[in-house]
Amino acid sequence: MTRFATSRRHPLVAYARSLRERRVRERERAFLVEGPRTIADAIAAGFWPKLLYFSPHRASAEEQQIIEKARKYGVPVLAVSDEILEYVAETVTPQAVIAVFPFPSLEIRMPEHETWLLLIVDGLQDPGNLGTLLRSALGAGAHAAFLTPGTVDPFNAKVVRAAAGSHFRLPIQPLTRDNQAWITRVEQLVVGDPRAKLAYDELDWTRASALIIGSEAHGVSPELRHLATHHVAIPLRGGLESLNAAVAGSVLLFEAARQRRIAAHQATNRE
Repeated sequence: MTRFATSRRHPLVAYARSLRERRVRERERAFLVEGPRTIADAIAAGFWPKLLYFSPHRASAEEQQIIEKARKYGVPVLAVSDEILEYVAETVTPQAVIAVFPFPSLEIRMPEHETWLLLIVDGLQDPGNLGTLLRSALGAGAHAAFLTPGTVDPFNAKVVRAAAGSHFRLPIQPLTRDNQAWITRVEQLVVGDPRAKLAYDELDWTRASALIIGSEAHGVSPELRHLATHHVAIPLRGGLESLNAAVAGSVLLFEAARQRRIAAHQATNRE
């Protein structure tokens, strides 16, 4: 059954709007997801929203399919005016559907036929950069991402948009004392550092590895830098000193993926 809301004071409207604040997201263990593509991807990954909001006269065929699926699954569906949709959303011109999802709880699984590839994000503040890194980590085959204290909230709306559904397929966890044991399972902790002498493609990424990406302003923290086994740089031309964190991290992640793909192909040919 579809409910209707035209007032900002409607409890479900106020609830969705409140999730724009980190403290509320953490208390409710829930966050906003905008747009049909990411919502559909979350559902395909086995996650269902707690609530779905939509604009009745703007919903496309793709968005109508999501609405019908949500209804059949028993998700509360709220029809709202465009003004209310814009009030809830963080984008300037939101698409016709917005959903509230519980924080995904994804188990980190030991890879069966490959070595660990982990991403550690240390103090990165730009939400677009973090979202891009998470998307690249998933695409490159990383098994998990760990975020140190001081890193931007992974459920920030800009992070969620840039990550393009990665939250529902990649385990993302804070790096705390309780779960630091995960990074002891790798053979090498690699810091991306534009001043390093070792080129990123000279490193053997087929070994169990954790890539550490720090903030553009402050780099990697002294604690993680001390633990690092390797520092690698991306050779640049044209007088350029460095790339932004998301681009640099993506280059390194996909170098790891390239080397692992070649190694797997060679192993298959030997069999």
